Amino acid sequence: MARKDESGVKRSDRTVGPVVRRGAVVAVLAMLASSGLHAKADDPGDQKKKIDNQIVATQGSLDSVSKQLKAANDAVARTEVLLGAARTDLSNKQKALTGAENHLKGVNSQLRIAQSDERRARGELTTINASQAKTKKLVGGVARQSYMTGGLGSFDLTLQILMSKKNPSDTMSLADIVMRQQNGVLTTLAGEKASKTAAVNRLGAATRRVAGLKVQAGNAVTAATTARNNAQSAKTRLESLQRTQISQRNTLDTQRKADLKQLAWQKGESARLGKVLAARAAARAKAARQAKMAVPKNVTTQPRAPYTSNGFLNPPGPPNEIVSEFGLRNNPVLHVWMLHAGVDYAFACGTPVYAGADGDIVEAGYDDVAGNHIVIDHGFVRGVNLATMYEHLSKFAMRGGHVKKGQLIGYVGTTGRSTGCHLHFATLNDGQYVNPRIWIG
Repeated sequence: MARKDESGVKRSDRTVGPVVRRGAVVAVLAMLASSGLHAKADDPGDQKKKIDNQIVATQGSLDSVSKQLKAANDAVARTEVLLGAARTDLSNKQKALTGAENHLKGVNSQLRIAQSDERRARGELTTINASQAKTKKLVGGVARQSYMTGGLGSFDLTLQILMSKKNPSDTMSLADIVMRQQNGVLTTLAGEKASKTAAVNRLGAATRRVAGLKVQAGNAVTAATTARNNAQSAKTRLESLQRTQISQRNTLDTQRKADLKQLAWQKGESARLGKVLAARAAARAKAARQAKMAVPKNVTTQPRAPYTSNGFLNPPGPPNEIVSEFGLRNNPVLHVWMLHAGVDYAFACGTPVYAGADGDIVEAGYDDVAGNHIVIDHGFVRGVNLATMYEHLSKFAMRGGHVKKGQLIGYVGTTGRSTGCHLHFATLNDGQYVNPRIWIG
């Protein structure tokens, strides 16, 4: 059963508890509290258009980044192939250089051996030449002496032959043998000289040949070193290019992930705003139906001038017409103790309702609790974002735009969760319900 106040007017069950009211009003209040802006809140339709345009832009950016990322991945793959070939080429060039260096070492060893053999052969040839000269001198001396003396050539030799018991003819034969032996030695030395001369010539040619090989081997090492260095430089350039390409690819991949995340949020926000718009359309349609049904046919608009006060807000009426204060009370419909988040004025249906102060209408709609209601944003006042709310209206005089203090905005009714004609008036600081007497005195 609904309770009546002292004037006999039924009280509203307009209370709020731990469960937040649903509907467009809550969305508007939350927007006011979070933005802190005193200008009119953006229309959800405009917001959705902005978001949809952003989706198109983000999708275009994502497509562009995706193409660039694919090109970057292809470039990295191509560079990896080239780098693999460069590494193989460098390995082959290094092996070739090592082979050339080893060959040069071998040729150097051969040259040292050939030079040693040549020196040794030249030394032996010098010794043969000396022996041959000595033998030639000896043979020449014996021949001269024999010619000059007409005999054996030397007194000592003649004396030895005469004093010998041997037959002088035998002794003469011995001298002849000696001469023949000396001539034989000379012949042998001449042969050895010829042989050594040939050996020296052969070894000299070998030495020169090996020296030529050394020059070729040195040139091969130089060429192999140059080839190896060029291969190393090519590999280093490709590695540097690969690092740059990988860095660019990673940057593009990060951008692509950011675009995907942004696009997902934008699509979700677009869907949310679409639901808000659909809910508002449904609420307006329902409010229109309720407005036609809510106003008694025998109620006429009561003439009433705006009530003024010394406070920032003009209250809907004098204080003695408040029949239910802000605070905890036993809800007359739900029969539980809940916070009554405003004050109720005992006005008859059809009584004019005026704006408490200058502001922008940010909501004019219907929900099951507040019925037909209007929310006005008054901007920043005394350090807070102030808004006023007028509920259970029978019909609207204003549905949007800027209003002046004392301007007609609607008429009292009993729409929504109400037990009789009255006006529920609420004030909000930064989106939180506060006692209206703070602002109306």
